[in-house]
Amino acid sequence: MPTTKPQSFFRYFPVSDRDMKWGFHVTTVGESRIPPHTPYPLGEHPKGYAFNWANGRTLHDFAIVYLSSGRGWFESKHSPRQRVESGHVFMLFPGVWHRYMPVQKTGWNEHWVGFDGDIPRRLVKNGFFTPKQPVFKINSESLFISLFTDIMETTKNNPPALQQVMSAATHYLLSQLYSMQQATPARAAPVNSAIQEAIHRMNGQNGAELELKKLAHELKVSYTWFRRSFLQHTGLSPHQYHLQLKIARARKLLSDSSLTIQQTAYQAGFESEQYFCRLFKNKTGLTPGQWREQTRNS
Repeated sequence: MPTTKPQSFFRYFPVSDRDMKWGFHVTTVGESRIPPHTPYPLGEHPKGYAFNWANGRTLHDFAIVYLSSGRGWFESKHSPRQRVESGHVFMLFPGVWHRYMPVQKTGWNEHWVGFDGDIPRRLVKNGFFTPKQPVFKINSESLFISLFTDIMETTKNNPPALQQVMSAATHYLLSQLYSMQQATPARAAPVNSAIQEAIHRMNGQNGAELELKKLAHELKVSYTWFRRSFLQHTGLSPHQYHLQLKIARARKLLSDSSLTIQQTAYQAGFESEQYFCRLFKNKTGLTPGQWREQTRNS
């Protein structure tokens, strides 16, 4: 028999045309504390969201479920049954059958947010998330507890544009999950250390030339590993990241100084004025002169 009563708080939200146009909307938020030896699920949810272990469930939207205590099982159409426990997050996908439940001996505490829209569907289409890898082991439980607490408090406070505020917090949850899956926990610390050191050095160049292969050698990693890991962490290759830094420095010089275009190019780290002008227009849509004129006029 359960020693304490289960506790649950949740809400389901209507979705307006404004929310659909925003591209990201929240459908439900909630949390449940399931003591040991408690029947699961609690059976309080509306049609389309209620389920049982025998039949499972297929949703029309996404959901992120975070376990802050206990352990249990998760299974889906694309993922075999596996043990999940405190510190695990699993993601549910539209149209994908799934089921989950705590083990009777421990129960669990679960926190969830359901969502949908053009933005999350595009993230899946572009390969950022996949139903084949729905389970994540997070490395910062305090962050997830804080984020889910903020979402719940926002729901209760019901501020103006509630959907937009909740969708921003949920999008941030997704970004954290994506970040965590880029490196396994065993490698996360050394990878982060090398990449952060590389970014620090790039930012400290102040327009000086930087040999990226030499930088990888100084960091005691192969250039192939360095380039792949840098791309995973930033979304840009080391070369493209360094170019973006130089373009940013050039924009500041054009706005804040009276240097000529040629002097700006050299100060920002470009060896050729012609290459600088061509690249600058490609990245900003304006020539260096047009950028200077526009920023000074505004």
